[in-house]
Amino acid sequence: MNIIETFGAKIGALSPENPRRARQLLSVGWQANGLKNKLTGRDISKSDRMLFQLVNNAMVTCLTKPQGNVMVSLFTPCELLHSQGLHPYSCEAFSSYLSGSMAEQPFLHQAEDTGIPSSLCSYHKVFIGAAQQKLMPRPRFILSTSLACDANSLTFRHLAAFYGVPHFSVDIPFESTPQAVDYVAGQLRQMGEFIARQTGVPVDEGKLVQSVARSQRTMALFDRGLQKRAGKQILSDLTGELLRTAALHFLLGTAETEAYVRQLAREIETAPPARGKQLLWIHTTPYWVLPLRQLFARSTRVQIAACDMSYEGIVEADPTKPYEAMAKRLVYSPFNGPVERRIQRALEVAKTVQADGAVWFSHWGCKHTLGGARLGKKAFEAAGLPTLLLDGDSCDRGFGGEGQAATRVEAFLEVLEGLA
Repeated sequence: MNIIETFGAKIGALSPENPRRARQLLSVGWQANGLKNKLTGRDISKSDRMLFQLVNNAMVTCLTKPQGNVMVSLFTPCELLHSQGLHPYSCEAFSSYLSGSMAEQPFLHQAEDTGIPSSLCSYHKVFIGAAQQKLMPRPRFILSTSLACDANSLTFRHLAAFYGVPHFSVDIPFESTPQAVDYVAGQLRQMGEFIARQTGVPVDEGKLVQSVARSQRTMALFDRGLQKRAGKQILSDLTGELLRTAALHFLLGTAETEAYVRQLAREIETAPPARGKQLLWIHTTPYWVLPLRQLFARSTRVQIAACDMSYEGIVEADPTKPYEAMAKRLVYSPFNGPVERRIQRALEVAKTVQADGAVWFSHWGCKHTLGGARLGKKAFEAAGLPTLLLDGDSCDRGFGGEGQAATRVEAFLEVLEGLA
């Protein structure tokens, strides 16, 4: 049993008996991981070090300063929280960090033992189990949206009742129209009023405009990086893709995230020509699968050129109208509406970054992604983009199939290399 496995087992064993002590231990472990990254991470890029630190610091803050915590779903616009000095912590990020600590299994079992269906997304099950065992800090209140996961409507209502805290949910219409933007913007104004009631502090519209302007600049910089990504060698790993999803969602609008993306854009500008295969990745990355992690770890043979969990928030909007800008990001997300919109956007990005192939990862429990997999493969290959459908779980080690996943990706790479 290695040190991380021992650490995870200790967290799982402590949580039912002494959740406060388990939380303290978890915080110390995550802080130690941050220090390790600072001291030993010199072989990775500056942008990857910045990315790790900003996400890790956010997760540690949620454990050490729970008085400012607000629970959010991944796609919830958090600029209103940042401008109030509150700390959003998301279901997916917290569960991913528990999984990275090899501590997810007791919380998955806890949730299922209390009647949560095994078919529910593992991110949500881990989150609910951690709440039930009181490992997760009680939030001041909860914010969520209906985008893009059907579990959102269940999980956050359940947790609001469990904790006895107020909950505000934003409904995202299926259609991507100006009228839908107006409808969502109205709800976001109501969300601002809701936050003001919970905190006793009115929304500072000036700070909100600044935060939304940072979001717009950040995503514009990220888009510019994608435009220049073709033929460039940017070495990273599967964990980096997952951290990027966090940074460009619940940490979007912060100065630290903008600084990270600016550094990434500089590195893309000066990157050497790519030597390996460039992939478009659809959905989350199973970073915990060791053979896959080793295959992608700063590899010159294969790199993920773009992931739809990161680029989905790119949209042109006027930050001086912050509610409309945040609403537009939700309504025009490729994850909203029919799966064909997600497929079409993926094809556009694949062309932009000159991807050699695509991996559509069907995370167990994500019905939107599972349901669109065959349609995506058909459309991608009709456009000349070889595609691998890969099944698995991004959070639950109990899902298994590690060797098979790596073997299939290895075989797919050999096919792409044979096409060269």
